Amino acid sequence: MPRSRQQNHLRLLLLLLQRSRLLLLPRFYFLLMLFSLPSLVPANQEVTALFQWINSSATTLPDWNPAHATPCKWSHVTYNAAGSVSAVAIQSLPLAISLPAGLCVVLPSLAAFVVFDANLTGAIPPDFGDCSFLAVLDLSSNSLSGGIPAALGRLPSLSSLILNSNQLSGSIPDDLGAAAELRHLILFDNRLSGPIPVALGNLSLLETFRVGGNRDLSGPIPDSLSLCANLTVLGLADTKVSGPIPASFGRLANLQTLSIYTTMLSGSIPLELGNCSSLVHNA
Repeated sequence: MPRSRQQNHLRLLLLLLQRSRLLLLPRFYFLLMLFSLPSLVPANQEVTALFQWINSSATTLPDWNPAHATPCKWSHVTYNAAGSVSAVAIQSLPLAISLPAGLCVVLPSLAAFVVFDANLTGAIPPDFGDCSFLAVLDLSSNSLSGGIPAALGRLPSLSSLILNSNQLSGSIPDDLGAAAELRHLILFDNRLSGPIPVALGNLSLLETFRVGGNRDLSGPIPDSLSLCANLTVLGLADTKVSGPIPASFGRLANLQTLSIYTTMLSGSIPLELGNCSSLVHNA
């Protein structure tokens, strides 16, 4: 801290002490109180938030030191040109902790949060929907439970939402249809139920949609998915989706994989699927 600022703080302390008559205390005790006060310079909020989160886990990261001025040289952390954390990526470490709430308040530049195969537990905090720069959220192969927060649908930059192989339950939020930049929606092997939202047809950039293995997912395949012109992979296997295969899928010129085995689909295979010139896997 500059010397002038230190002098100003000392003057303020002396004034407060005079008014409370604490100057009657011996000088030794006064100095002891003075140097025992908390630092007037706040700690880096990124350091504090990340360290407190990881410090509650069963695994330690030796280079995550709370005394560091910034976390920019920590492993599993990437930062941008402004020196702010832009990505956290942790793979196959037995953290055995829940996700931190309020993360985007302290990491406002966060663009990617990738923590998979880490035994994460608990729910996905809804305030991930406040991460205005978040493009990639990968929490796959954990033990997460609860629902998929509808708030994720308001993320303007979200391109990949990868939540497969957890214990997530409830329905797929209609709100995800508002995530205009979404390209990869991967939700397979959870405990999701209910219908596939018609609103997902609004995702004009969607390339991969995989929800197989959610055995209580039911209802018809929305005809609106044929509006996802960039769709290359559609995985619905091992679910209870029912009714016919939409003939409109013949418009999906980029579709390469259509996985619909072990379902409750009925009716004939539409002749229009012959127009899917890129189709190489149909099961």
